[in-house]
Amino acid sequence: MSEEERICEILNAIQNIKDSKLPITTYFEKNSVPFSREQYYRYCRTLQKSGEYGLHDKRKYGNYTKLTERIKDYIVSTVKENPSISSPQLQSKILNQFDVKISESSLNTFRASVSLTRITTPKKEKYKHQKSGGSEILTCLAFITGIIEIYTKTILERVNEIRQSPLFEQNKNIGEDYPDIRSHGKFTNEYNQLKSVRENRFKSIDEKIQWKNFSAMNIFKMSEKTISRYTLALLCLPLVTANGKTSRVNRVKGNDLGFLCDYNYKDASLNRFIGELKYLKISDQLITAVAKFWIDFWRDESEGETYFACYYIDGNTKALWSSNRCYKGRVTMLGRVMNCLENVFIHDGKGHPLYFQTFHGHVDLGKHALNMLTKLTEHLDDPSAHVHVKRILVMDGGANGVKTLRAFSGTDEYFITILDDNQIKTRKFKHIREETSYKYGNAELIDCQIELLDSLEKGYIYECRAVIVKWDNGRKSVLLTDIPHNLLDASEVTKKYFDRWPKQEKEFRDAKNGVNIHRIVGFGKKIENYDKMEEKHSELCKAIIQLQSQLKVPLMEIKAIDVQLIDLYRQERMLRERSKIIEGERVLGEADSIELGQCEVQINKCLRQQKTSEKGHKDDFKRLKRYLKEEKRIRDKDKVYRIDTELDQIMTCFKMSFVNLCSLFLTKCMNHERFELQTMFESIFQLGGEAFVSGREKIIELEMNPKEPKLMDKLNKGLV
Repeated sequence: MSEEERICEILNAIQNIKDSKLPITTYFEKNSVPFSREQYYRYCRTLQKSGEYGLHDKRKYGNYTKLTERIKDYIVSTVKENPSISSPQLQSKILNQFDVKISESSLNTFRASVSLTRITTPKKEKYKHQKSGGSEILTCLAFITGIIEIYTKTILERVNEIRQSPLFEQNKNIGEDYPDIRSHGKFTNEYNQLKSVRENRFKSIDEKIQWKNFSAMNIFKMSEKTISRYTLALLCLPLVTANGKTSRVNRVKGNDLGFLCDYNYKDASLNRFIGELKYLKISDQLITAVAKFWIDFWRDESEGETYFACYYIDGNTKALWSSNRCYKGRVTMLGRVMNCLENVFIHDGKGHPLYFQTFHGHVDLGKHALNMLTKLTEHLDDPSAHVHVKRILVMDGGANGVKTLRAFSGTDEYFITILDDNQIKTRKFKHIREETSYKYGNAELIDCQIELLDSLEKGYIYECRAVIVKWDNGRKSVLLTDIPHNLLDASEVTKKYFDRWPKQEKEFRDAKNGVNIHRIVGFGKKIENYDKMEEKHSELCKAIIQLQSQLKVPLMEIKAIDVQLIDLYRQERMLRERSKIIEGERVLGEADSIELGQCEVQINKCLRQQKTSEKGHKDDFKRLKRYLKEEKRIRDKDKVYRIDTELDQIMTCFKMSFVNLCSLFLTKCMNHERFELQTMFESIFQLGGEAFVSGREKIIELEMNPKEPKLMDKLNKGLV
């Protein structure tokens, strides 16, 4: 059937339906129609809209589609420009451009057919901005080296050890003290003024710990992450306080803890954490763990000496301001003898502090230095690998006593120290060799032997090697050592001693001020018998009694004269009270003036009689007066307070690590530059900045200081 015949047939059928008077449904039921009723309605609509042309069969031209070639070209170009564009976005673009809405499924099918599937781009990280600064250089080094992990691990081990101790279970039932006086979890002023509280506040930790309920302490409930954050905050104290005390954390600079350790601690929180560390009595474990860490770290970072290992021993005396009698020593910074503690530090040959101990009053280096060095070498990973290394202890003039030097006899350690100017006497030297030039400076050296007398053991002579250093500027120094000539010549001995100034002594002096090692953090007190003073007092009393028995007769004469003097002194005072002093002259009546003169004559006569009685025993009386004066001075001094150094040692341990981290920064980032610690604080650590934090990544941008371009350039190169 041709196209015209098909259209003619459709038109005839439609016309027959319209001419019929039957309903359309009935007509279709009774007559045979070449199309369905639904199709009839479609044909009617088509005729009404397009006429006979609409009835033409368009299937020969293909299926109808909205995706024209023009739209397809647009899709291809758009997707090539932006491969990550989504189908909804593409659909919206086509609608805006061509006013045609194409389904997402059609778009996806077409994109797949021409290999234009969507390529998703990685999402850009969303960074959170926060304040930062140059002090984060130190916290970064703390995590890189792993020192924070050492502190955290040591604290956790001690916490577990205390948790398993009998004292932990025993003190669980100890209740809160004075719960009825508490107000909202804080002690009231009335509570702090209680006599029992004031008396117990400064008791020794050994006494307090017996009544401490460990289960109520926060540190036993803290996670490893929290303890790590607290230790980092303690390590950063010199950066956020002016004096290294937690009481300064609430000041403006203390807010830097917010970005240094991710939590802006208040001073009360840090004080509580430090106090709980004190109750753990963890200072010895911390000192040991930190010493071992830094020994291993610096040994791996720098080339060790193959035959000799130098250790610099230096003391740091800290003034203890207390009205109670404590162990005393000479505080060099103040130039006075007073209550004090003394830290003794051992540094390696590069000047890095490794190990320390705290002592009461003046420390006897001869008694303790060798023990400290022995403990230090025990912390080495492989002691057998260091057997061939000879250890040299370099000490300043404070350790040149014969008692100290004698302690090295029979040991494997050698010493080098220096004599004071008042100890240099030509008569002490012997076996003097020829002068040689100093290889490392402007001086002439004389190798010889020296004899020294032990002031504590009468008649004991100590002989050792000495090196006389005659500097070209006219000064003179004398070094003492027990190193044989065949191991080190005079130049090497001199160099190893005077290297302590640039490598250790100067840097350590600056570090003590920068991190406030010279200040005592906190202490408790425990009274104990001072056996040395008690023995001295008893000996004085015996000597006084012995002298008084020898001088019994003259003392009785003097006592009788003293009785007469009592009345004369009373009479003299009464007469003087009647007088007046006008322009420096005494004005008194004539009779009273004569009586006063006679009274003074009698007093002088009695005093001369006393001198006459003493004349035959002049030395004994002089000794008796000296003994009586000394006995009065030391009376009731047989008791002394021993200072609890637990808290001070904990904080000194953190400060020592801070100094090592600063040294590492200068070595690695500043190409071995030398800066005072105060300069590093002001020029580097106090730089402002901004941090961009995303997940586990943190990018810090520091604000450069335009006033120090050279330093900023070095810092920029070191941090890249």
